[in-house]
Amino acid sequence: MASIGVLTEIPPVKEEESFAIFERHKSSFNFPIHIHSLYELNYIEGARGARRIVGDHSAEIDDLELVLITGRNLEHAWVNHNCTSQDIYEITIQMNGDLFEGGLLAKKQFRLISRMMARAAYGLSFSRDTIIAVKPLLQELLHSDDKFNSMLIFLRMLQLLASDERAEELSHEMFSEGAQVYDSRRVKLVMEYLHQHYAERITLADVARLVNMSTSSFSRFIKIRTGSNFIDCLNEIRVSAVARLLVDEPTNSIADIAYKCGFNNISNFNRIFKRLRGFTPQQFREQFVKKRIII
Repeated sequence: MASIGVLTEIPPVKEEESFAIFERHKSSFNFPIHIHSLYELNYIEGARGARRIVGDHSAEIDDLELVLITGRNLEHAWVNHNCTSQDIYEITIQMNGDLFEGGLLAKKQFRLISRMMARAAYGLSFSRDTIIAVKPLLQELLHSDDKFNSMLIFLRMLQLLASDERAEELSHEMFSEGAQVYDSRRVKLVMEYLHQHYAERITLADVARLVNMSTSSFSRFIKIRTGSNFIDCLNEIRVSAVARLLVDEPTNSIADIAYKCGFNNISNFNRIFKRLRGFTPQQFREQFVKKRIII
């Protein structure tokens, strides 16, 4: 019997090819939430008000959009939402992931690119300045008929993207597959503990003891290192775990899922989920169900 699932896109890049680039003008978005094995860079122009869905992230986009996705099973789509434009311009580059696994790109000269590819397992949105700087390279790549020169343009573009210090990760690691990179041993220890025990009762004092710090020192430390306080970090992990189960367990009740992920007050959970995701849990679940197809 057929089951409900995310559309699995058939990759257009041949095994012996490094990447494929496509250009299109369209009046609307009509492709459902999908996954594929290829890495993907998606440039969109003139679609202000459309909604970007990447994993458990959802947001309205501006008139310029550039997102890199390297998560092999990371659900993503762009939907019309509040977009009224009849002239949407899109450039998509799809890449074989093995191009970035070992070999030349494992060398230190490509360290920035390798780090960017790891971050893009959760979806990576680039700043407006970087999008404007990258656009001429996209056009150059589109019109290049020399395969070797195309690869040089492609690498220049990746290096420019990798230098964007304002690029933002989109989906949370609890929803997406991938290994999060931390710049501190203590932050890594704390985050690994929270990911393993988020369904249990966890206090600030518990985690402070884990890294041999007082509660006040730990509170300052985690805020400086992550930009969020301890409770916000824990709630983000729990909400992302809930979001994953809302998609994977469509017949399980929202309350049961919330309790399973460490929330013990449903009204408080609903408030936190909506604040962090912009939807109620029911709206989030419906967003995925409506955009899925039978495969």
